[in-house]
Amino acid sequence: MKKKVWCGLGLVLALTMLLVGVVGCGGGEAGPGDGPTIVVGSKTFTEALLLGTMTYEYLKDLGYDVEDQIGLGEVAVIRPALESGEVSCYWEYTGTVLINIMGEEPSFDEEACFQAVKEWDEKENEIIWLDYAPLNNTYAIMVRGDIAEEYNLQKTSEFVALVEEGVDFQFVGAQEWIERPDGLQHWENIYNFKYPEKNMKAAELNIGYELLREKQADAGLAFTTDPRVKAYGIVALEDDKSAFPVYNAAPLFRKDILDAYPDIPEQMKKLTVLLDDETIMGLNEKVDVDKKMVEEVAVQFLKDNGLIK
Repeated sequence: MKKKVWCGLGLVLALTMLLVGVVGCGGGEAGPGDGPTIVVGSKTFTEALLLGTMTYEYLKDLGYDVEDQIGLGEVAVIRPALESGEVSCYWEYTGTVLINIMGEEPSFDEEACFQAVKEWDEKENEIIWLDYAPLNNTYAIMVRGDIAEEYNLQKTSEFVALVEEGVDFQFVGAQEWIERPDGLQHWENIYNFKYPEKNMKAAELNIGYELLREKQADAGLAFTTDPRVKAYGIVALEDDKSAFPVYNAAPLFRKDILDAYPDIPEQMKKLTVLLDDETIMGLNEKVDVDKKMVEEVAVQFLKDNGLIK
């Protein structure tokens, strides 16, 4: 009789331990390699490929189960993929979501723009914006290196002062930017001046770099992280009065992934803080100008900064 009682108690104890284990697995936080697969996506241009590859390699080295969907597509493709769960994370630009997804007017304040998209995405889509990087892939006024040296130019306000003094700088800008109210007109309003029409010419944005390189123009409109700025000896002037919309890059994660892996925000911050305009421009240059592979550049950067072994 005693034997049967102890047998029954043993069975109950075993079942209890099993149930506790199941409940514990379902309600606790997963460690790297124990939870859901993190599908890392990205857009298709060089900078996005680098950001996506660095994230994939970094999370993999930390021990997470990751899947590579780098280069999945631009915002019309990758954004729905994130919302549906096809991808778990990718890097996006604050201004892109504010303007293209939310339908709001451009923002010229980094923190205000970030808070707006962060709050909206978490509430509407359960998408979490982690801390944004210092890199701001927006417009800048660029001048040839020799002109920057001749006039000791570092800030846009210094360039504007020379224009107002009557210095004839031949400026090349994209037609769309010249016509848009948040483009040339906004720049003139913020810096309180009027650019002489006789010195303003329209051309494709990419052509502007070539015209400056060939000394067929003196100044123009640039993207702040375009590698040709550095490669061509061009100087992107500081936008010291914040006339251009903000486009800070930040990693976006689905909430369910961060619920499973709560250490990721602090881990990703170690990568994010390293990525300022100059750094990402140098990485872009290694791919676009030096013709190195994205994977090679990304992995070397992570190693150089002690993020992976």
